[in-house]
Amino acid sequence: MGIADYALAMPSGKLSVNDVSRESGYTVEKLGQILPSGKFSVLAEGETSWGLGRDAAARLLARNPVPLEEIGLVLYAGSSEWGTPFWSPAAKIAQELGIADAHCFEVSNFCNAGMVAVKLADDQVRAGAHKHALVIISDRLSQLVEYGTRYIELFNFADGAAAVLISADAKYEVLGAAHHTDPQWVDSYYGEIKEGRVKVERGEKLDGLGEAFLDNFTALTHKVLGGLGQEVADVSYFLVTHGNQDTHRKYLAALGVDTSRSVFQYDLDGHLGGADPFLALEELERDGRIESGDLVIVATAGSGFTWGVTAIRRT
Repeated sequence: MGIADYALAMPSGKLSVNDVSRESGYTVEKLGQILPSGKFSVLAEGETSWGLGRDAAARLLARNPVPLEEIGLVLYAGSSEWGTPFWSPAAKIAQELGIADAHCFEVSNFCNAGMVAVKLADDQVRAGAHKHALVIISDRLSQLVEYGTRYIELFNFADGAAAVLISADAKYEVLGAAHHTDPQWVDSYYGEIKEGRVKVERGEKLDGLGEAFLDNFTALTHKVLGGLGQEVADVSYFLVTHGNQDTHRKYLAALGVDTSRSVFQYDLDGHLGGADPFLALEELERDGRIESGDLVIVATAGSGFTWGVTAIRRT
C-alpha cells in the first residue's frame, strides 16, 4: 500500500527578483538571500491553482490508466484559499476528469496538508474502503503575498501542484507519520481581504518560531523512526518543505545528517507549498539516486503552526 505514482504541474508565469525588488523596496542583493533562484513560478493570467492540480492529476492518470470507477476518494490539499469561496476544488477536478463515484473533499493544513492527505488516503486504501485514491496538492501562495508589506520571509512563496495516486501496488510504501500543532503560533500569520483579494498579514512576531521548527522536526523524526525500529543512520534521504533554507540545514545538522542526504532546490524555484517534497523526490528519481529499499523521511510544516514527519520506503 502507498504511493503508486505522482506527477507535477507548474504554471507558465514567472516573477523575478527584480520585480519583487521594485515592489518591495528591498535590494536585489538582500532578496537573493530569500530567492537565490532569481525567479520563481507564479500563476499567469487565467491560470488557477485547482487547474494546475487538475493538469497534474490528468498527467498522472494518463500514465496510470486505472478504471475511474475504482477511484473512491479524491482529496485536495492546501491552505483553504482556493480562489473561489464556498466551493470544492476536489469535486471540480473529479468532474473534469470523469471521476463520478468518489468521495471528494478538501484537507486544509497549509503546507503540511499534502502529506496529511497522503496518509489519510493511504489509511483508507489500506483498510479496503477504496481500491485507489487521488490526492491533489496545490496552492496559490504567490497571490497571497503583498510585497509592499515587507514581510520578506514570505517573498519566496511560489505556485505549483502535485497529484498522487494511492494504491495497493505502490512505488513507495507509506510506513508511518506523526504530526504536532503548537497553537501558540496561530496568530503569527492570517489572511485579510484587501480590495476583494485575500492577502497574508503578519501578527505579533513572537520569539522562538525558528527554534520551534527545529525542535518539532527533530522530535517528530525520532518519534516516527522509533515507531519503525529505525535510526537516523537507516534513512537514505530527508526531504523538507522549501520554506527556509537555513531551517532545512539546521534540521539536518541537528540529526547529524550530511546535506548530500537531502535535496536543495532553492536555486531552482520558490516555495511550492506541499508540493515541494514531490519535486525533490522527482529529482532523486531523475538522477538515479534512489533505489529499492531506500527509506525516505519527509518533513513538512504549515502555518498554524503544524509540523509533520512521514516515512516512506521505495519498494
